[in-house]
Amino acid sequence: MQNNGVGYHEDPKNGNGIIRSRTTRQIRSWELPRTVKALEKLNAEMEKIEFPGNYILFDDMKVYVGEAKSIYARLKTHSTTPDDKIKNWKKALVISDGRAATQSDFNDNVVRLALEMYLIRLFKANKYNVVSQGQEVTLNPIQTHMVTSLTLELNHFLLKKNVITKVLEGAGVEEVFADDLKRLLTNKGKKIQKWGAYEATIDGHKVYIRPGSEKSKGWQITFRDRFLNSLEKGDGYLLVSRAGVLLIPLKDIQSVITEQQAYKQNTIDIYIQFMPEKVVLAYKADTMDVTGFKLRR
Repeated sequence: MQNNGVGYHEDPKNGNGIIRSRTTRQIRSWELPRTVKALEKLNAEMEKIEFPGNYILFDDMKVYVGEAKSIYARLKTHSTTPDDKIKNWKKALVISDGRAATQSDFNDNVVRLALEMYLIRLFKANKYNVVSQGQEVTLNPIQTHMVTSLTLELNHFLLKKNVITKVLEGAGVEEVFADDLKRLLTNKGKKIQKWGAYEATIDGHKVYIRPGSEKSKGWQITFRDRFLNSLEKGDGYLLVSRAGVLLIPLKDIQSVITEQQAYKQNTIDIYIQFMPEKVVLAYKADTMDVTGFKLRR
């Protein structure tokens, strides 16, 4: 991944168990254990005044992402009266620009909420169990510029911290995760009888959930085993959990796979191509427009 000229520095853990780290641009961070000593040391370093920012609470692979105008006050609350969803958290990662509220870009509540939602999606993409919900916000042009700059920097920072291994895909083709998928389907009047990581039963039909993997030809989706058997029968649906979210009947996908011998193979690969004006499904040289199967525009 390109770091866009962003440098990174991390201090050794100090006697209070705190690890300070920073980028050569805006981000300043403290990683601290859940102890009174560490929290009070953080407060002293913040000169006992309001420092706004975002934070992540870790309980192994379970995380809670939050934001606050006063990081110290919020972490103190999480320490003394923790939320049941993350009551056994072990450490916190504080992210700010190291400036007090009167000067900090993190003093803008909308910016913090936008970063919170981004971090929730980022940690979900890295297979964490994220127990916070976040809130969608509308950004003005200045806020958009700040959030875009900070998210690019956050990617590099969190990779260097070794808490993530990958970043989110480019705007417009992001993966849509389980909670948002189920909410979207329910809002569209779909009845979910069963739900798993890769398969579901919706309105009584078998549905295969695939985000695809990025290739030069588009987002590759591979049919194998019972997924391939269902495709051959034209029985069920493919739910592409990306971008506008596609719910495509397998019998429609059959129309581009005209070679019967294809079903004798162990796998069949199709490609989903997200274009500015439409979405195309491709199999070898054959294509079909699947824009009409989008669940959201």
